[in-house]
Amino acid sequence: MIESDKPAAAEASRSTGEMTVYVVPEGQRVSVGAPSLVALPNGKLLAAFDQSGPDVKGLSGKKGQDVRRGRWVQGRVMMSSDAGATWTLSATYPFRDASLFRDGGDLYVLGELSGGLCLMRSPDGGGSWSAPIDLSNDLPVVCSPTTVVPCGDWWHVPCLVPAGSDRAGLVVWRAARGASLMNRKAWTAGPVSPPLADWVPSEPGACGVPWPGATPKWRHPRMIPEVDGDHPWHVGGQLQLLSPAGCGREHWAVRVGVAEDGRMAPQMLEGDTPWLWMPLPGGHAKFDLIRDETTGRYWVAGSRGQTHLAVGRAAGHEKGRHRLGVWSSANLAEWTLVAEPVQGGEGPGGIRCDPSLAIVGGDLVLVYRAGGPQSRRARETSQVLCSRVEQFRNLLGGR
Repeated sequence: MIESDKPAAAEASRSTGEMTVYVVPEGQRVSVGAPSLVALPNGKLLAAFDQSGPDVKGLSGKKGQDVRRGRWVQGRVMMSSDAGATWTLSATYPFRDASLFRDGGDLYVLGELSGGLCLMRSPDGGGSWSAPIDLSNDLPVVCSPTTVVPCGDWWHVPCLVPAGSDRAGLVVWRAARGASLMNRKAWTAGPVSPPLADWVPSEPGACGVPWPGATPKWRHPRMIPEVDGDHPWHVGGQLQLLSPAGCGREHWAVRVGVAEDGRMAPQMLEGDTPWLWMPLPGGHAKFDLIRDETTGRYWVAGSRGQTHLAVGRAAGHEKGRHRLGVWSSANLAEWTLVAEPVQGGEGPGGIRCDPSLAIVGGDLVLVYRAGGPQSRRARETSQVLCSRVEQFRNLLGGR
């Protein structure tokens, strides 16, 4: 359940306000995608996001032609050394939907083009970058900016395997930690999961999840390490995968376990009933979820949704994509709203969505995509913005 929908402390809304990471130049027919964020040990921030639209072909820098989608794409890595106040270009890359992650002293950006995985490496914290390499094999995938998760001896990244609008499966790619990640032989794919609808009972379960008429499908997968063995959600694997799944209810997500070999399965109850759904703030749209190693608490940033908790087709509608919230939990079940750092305006120009999180010292940093004066619809976001929640752990008070 969600424990509280009000900030835990009077200063819970305290943030630095919105800072600009990137704005599409006026007059360019270009839209920005969901960003990924990483914080380096020295406090430097790097954000990666892609650009699409008719005018991408004329942009300077590395570009890729997405044959499957019939368009040009360009990714950008932006860097900040002053807590997000100002950003400069670190690199461009010729693929899309990329995730930033760090392995020792090396920084990587991993994404997809025309169904194949692509990778670039920086050995010096974003100062210089290698040429991109293609990790493709015969399994086409669709990525979503997410956290590439270290667990045990492996790096893991979940990807969609397209098979029709509602029939996509999931696959977990992995590579050994400490291996030469720029070698395509280091990366292997696990088994492909069934479409989510194959695991969902035909009748709605508790709380009407999924909502009648909804067709759940995998979207924007996010992985975290397996919970403690005493937790009722412990499934005996290595990882847990959470996904906004279009279940027709705001603030719910789907959850499955991931075994060491990448095989995915829901937790089963008596009578062979899958326990798939979990209440999660922002779980109806793309969210980011991290665990703070200092306190052991989980922190999630996501869409605040609509004030009346929309259901059915209205759940996840554009009307609910103008506010972002930050929640915290000690157990992934009881959540407290601790900050409301972002509120956009009305219409497509006020869109604020698809956040990515990072912890920098005592602060929590968000980057997200946003609408602007050029935006005619929710998908046409023209800005990547940044907000910083200062001393975020103190906002919990005595909790």
